[in-house]
Amino acid sequence: MDLRRTIITALCAALIVVGSYVAIPVGPVPITLQTLFVLLAGVLAGQKVALGAVATYLALGSIGLPVFFGGIGGVAHFAGPTGGFLISWLVAGPVAGYFTDKGFKKSEKKQTTTKTQLLWIILGSTVGTLSMFVIGIPYLKLVLEIPWAQALSIGFFPFIPGDGMKLVATVVLGNIFAPLVRTFITDGLTVREDHE
Repeated sequence: MDLRRTIITALCAALIVVGSYVAIPVGPVPITLQTLFVLLAGVLAGQKVALGAVATYLALGSIGLPVFFGGIGGVAHFAGPTGGFLISWLVAGPVAGYFTDKGFKKSEKKQTTTKTQLLWIILGSTVGTLSMFVIGIPYLKLVLEIPWAQALSIGFFPFIPGDGMKLVATVVLGNIFAPLVRTFITDGLTVREDHE
């Protein structure tokens, strides 16, 4: 991995950590800004950076560093009701990045317009957000041993407004800053290839 991509990956992982300290407790699953930064990692820098950033964050938390919600860490956190949501980020960030990557690749080949590229960002952010619930809610149900209706009332419905706002923020910020971040990364790759 080149230096510029490593820097962006580390920065995205750090932002996810910061997001864990900005939280609103609403039951077993708090509302945090972590999911915003997970999605932004993919949208801004691509699926590889998102996977690297989330994997780094989860690794830091699993060895006991206080990076999870509430300033705690430890592998036992994955066995709790929020464990499925943490694991889902390994899918959500890269999925958001995958669709956004496709939009940028088509744009580079002049097969699409800026509006179409924006649609890819919206699609990636939406699918990424939904993947968190698809993985997190069944895990929550299993851990708490509760019916589906209760699992949805705890892990889905309270988060619709907040996740809707984070989705909009991801799309807006991604549309503005993704070209800059991706140019920063690809310029580094181009320089390295030229030297080789």
